[in-house]
Amino acid sequence: MLEFLQYYANWIVYPGAAAVFSAFFTFFAIRLLPRLGYVDKPGGRHIHQRIVPRGGGIAIILSFFLVLGILALEQSGPVAELWKRLLPPSLLLGGLGMVDDRFELSSWIKLFVQLLVALIVWSMGAQTYSVFGWPVPWYLSLTFTAVWIIIILNSFNLIDGLDGLASGLAIVSGGCMTIWFLLIGGHDAEAVTMLVLAGACLGFLRYNFYPARIFLGDTGSTFLGLIFAVIGLSTIDHAVTATSLLLPLLAIGVPLFDVILAIWRRSMRKLLDPHAGGIMDGDQDHLHHRLFKKTHKQATTALIMYLLGCGFAAGVLLLLVFRTAAAIAYIILLLAVLLAIRQLAGVELSDSARLIQNGLSKPRRGLLINLVHPFIDFALIGIAFLTAHWCATEEIGNLKIFVYCFCPLALVLCFSGIYRVYWLRAGVNDYCRLALLILSGTILSSLLLFCGSYEYIADSFGVGIRQFVTGSLLFITLATLLIVSERLIIHYAGWFWFHELYVQRQPPELQRKLVIYGGGLKCRVYINCLYCAKKADNPERIVGIIDDDPALHGLHIYGFRVFGGSDRLEQIHARHPFGKLLVTAHTGNRERMSRLETFCRERGIELRYLRIDESAEDPGATA
Repeated sequence: MLEFLQYYANWIVYPGAAAVFSAFFTFFAIRLLPRLGYVDKPGGRHIHQRIVPRGGGIAIILSFFLVLGILALEQSGPVAELWKRLLPPSLLLGGLGMVDDRFELSSWIKLFVQLLVALIVWSMGAQTYSVFGWPVPWYLSLTFTAVWIIIILNSFNLIDGLDGLASGLAIVSGGCMTIWFLLIGGHDAEAVTMLVLAGACLGFLRYNFYPARIFLGDTGSTFLGLIFAVIGLSTIDHAVTATSLLLPLLAIGVPLFDVILAIWRRSMRKLLDPHAGGIMDGDQDHLHHRLFKKTHKQATTALIMYLLGCGFAAGVLLLLVFRTAAAIAYIILLLAVLLAIRQLAGVELSDSARLIQNGLSKPRRGLLINLVHPFIDFALIGIAFLTAHWCATEEIGNLKIFVYCFCPLALVLCFSGIYRVYWLRAGVNDYCRLALLILSGTILSSLLLFCGSYEYIADSFGVGIRQFVTGSLLFITLATLLIVSERLIIHYAGWFWFHELYVQRQPPELQRKLVIYGGGLKCRVYINCLYCAKKADNPERIVGIIDDDPALHGLHIYGFRVFGGSDRLEQIHARHPFGKLLVTAHTGNRERMSRLETFCRERGIELRYLRIDESAEDPGATA
């Protein structure tokens, strides 16, 4: 009983000691660092209004390794091994951070040192991995480790833009990973390490929360990223699966989501303007900057970001709860990610809209899309194959079977000329042709697989005719749905979704609300062509449609709600104020048109008529 109590007391004593040591070291760092030149001045991308010491992450580093070292001396074993694994890269990265916080090194120097840190982590950990049972060569495992380390390092570095934000999110993520380690079992050393890190961050947060008396600096933010990266790697050593990758990534979901948005945003802007800053150049469009512009309070913004971190942590628990039904958890997570992108990635979607609208000069937009599409299709074919294979055999993939399923379909698509279609302006016939080609290719793949390898499949996996047919039908259906749906999403995004987001991102004074009178074919022509082709110097936003057909009232047509008929103009304008009325209906009823003109004139509403006709020009006429 005494040993039991002592065991669990350690989960409180050591994190508490880390918090006390961290607060103690931070107290002295606030007074010492400014004398050594470690100060962060206001201005530029910074939002603080006074000089604040930076480089305070050294207090977290010292308290973390001091407490973890004491724990390693008492318990040895896995904790000592983890301490030895964390110390060398932390010393190198901490040294880089201290120099950078004092002299502000270039991004390329920092990237080079981060690559060295990744090399050290790789050499001291697992140097080979297996992905879904397939061995990965050492050079690919090194590449994977380097990418993993650099992304997570910089995710915490980029999120450190508000008082208490990075250290607070580290506490949330550390607590999440601790719960995860305890639930899966066998990772007590990692769990207590995460708690010690959270305790060190808690002691620092005492002086770092708004109004901050000290900043982490690159010393602290990159160190936090390093610990999460290395601990996350320890859970996927040797065997890489979808769940083992997702769990640590979701635990640090907010910083990671922010760095993905930063890469997306800066890439779009570089493509739009060759003179714009690159991926490694800073900006003020991070998640915390956007929230701060709305709240105007650093403390409120930090608390909202903490809640977002708890939401990502809930995703980790979701995966753990639904371990026996992982597909349900993945579907829920996918929907959550799509919702997060829709709600939080307005800036990135707006820049993507501009890219689609303006096009690319080098290379041309159509050429770029045609070059990318085959790789997207090949990836979707792989997803369809893995899903169908797992459903039929309850095992993950087989290279021989994959070749039979992939090659015929890929060849049919490549030699059919389907990649010469510009899918932003595709017609119904193009989609029907694409669907028929995919059906033909998948059926051909299934027939070749049956003729060439059915005996092998039956002997290796115990698959009968019924299972084989079921798996083949699933592969045919998934491949068709995924590839066609990807085209439909691009079409929808290019013509409507991105444009709407782009218009919504314009300043309110530049937006004008528009109501269309008439929901017939001319309305469809306007929405699909003229509305989506409008330039940014005169953005208009359709708020709804008016139509005198009672059967349409309250419904949605062409993506917009029908408010009612022209007899309800006053009520509609009172509930949905608009500055322009566009008439696309038949104008034969002069009494109704006169009523519309009077209504618009009295309220200062611009009235326009859309006319679409066909005329013959006199060849002899002169301009």
